[in-house]
Amino acid sequence: MSELRQNLASKDWVVISPKRGEKPNKVLTQVLSNPRPEHAYEPECPFCSGNEAKFEVEEIQCIPDDQNGWFIRSVNNKYGIFSDFETCPDRLTPFDREGIYQKYMSCGNHEVVIETNRHNQAITDLGHEDICKILTLYVDRHRAFQKNPNNLITFIFKNYGVLAGQTQPHSHSQIVGSRVVPLYIRSLLHEAEKNFDTFGSCVFCDMIEFERKEAKRIILEGKDHIAFVPFAASSEHAVWILPKKHAAGISNLDKEELDSLASVFADILKRYQKLMGNPDFNYVFRMAPYPLENVPFYHWYIEIMPRTKIGGGFEKATQMPVNTVLPEESAEMLRKCMEC
Repeated sequence: MSELRQNLASKDWVVISPKRGEKPNKVLTQVLSNPRPEHAYEPECPFCSGNEAKFEVEEIQCIPDDQNGWFIRSVNNKYGIFSDFETCPDRLTPFDREGIYQKYMSCGNHEVVIETNRHNQAITDLGHEDICKILTLYVDRHRAFQKNPNNLITFIFKNYGVLAGQTQPHSHSQIVGSRVVPLYIRSLLHEAEKNFDTFGSCVFCDMIEFERKEAKRIILEGKDHIAFVPFAASSEHAVWILPKKHAAGISNLDKEELDSLASVFADILKRYQKLMGNPDFNYVFRMAPYPLENVPFYHWYIEIMPRTKIGGGFEKATQMPVNTVLPEESAEMLRKCMEC
């Protein structure tokens, strides 16, 4: 069983999870330079359609395909960081103590979203309609996680490629429901609230307005969403996708908004393919904790981070990222790459 432990000095939370160390790393051993497999079916893949009986996992939700099978599945993560154990409390409880330290049991949720039934199909191959199905499943699972009394926040993320931490070559992403809110998110909320108290506006809405006016870092703008390279992008060709309408969480996304988001999201992934070939990348949804999903000072967004290099000593020593590409030049390259 995993355990959460808090760093007493920094107040950061750390996950202690020996079971995660047992997770097989087939990408590292088989697909060192390119996470794209050759065949549509792999007999030893736990995520392939047709292997359900061989690799038993608890299916939570699925979106069917046209052949009486499934196209997308959400399953319990066999090596999950958190789980909804029978012994978990039915309400929020105080943290446990061990001497001067704080810790907490690993109650929560951790699911794997298998994004396609084809082993050799990457998310970058998928079109608008299929991306929309994945996003719809994310929203459904997020709403379900909110009902678990041991969750306060949902994390949705994807690792694509070795540098991004991918360990299974079959295209997938993950959703985690957590009792603790990381220091990074708490800091974001705190700074956003200070901005609102000082200026009376959401700092993210202010950024959207300024970026639209400047038009130097915007890549594209859809009906309901906008994508741009942040002014202080933390990595080469990092992109934020934000809803133009203020919202702190994704619970209230409707079909039209999901459709708009899918268009922008799929377009950005295609631009990465055009510009950089087949880059390793992570994406993560930055959302407020459930009790703050309607606050006026925070704004949810998706951050996409290509992994073009491994951080060095300076980054480790200072926790300050080093970006070697001007955000304005990055945005111009991403804007123009679809014209090639």
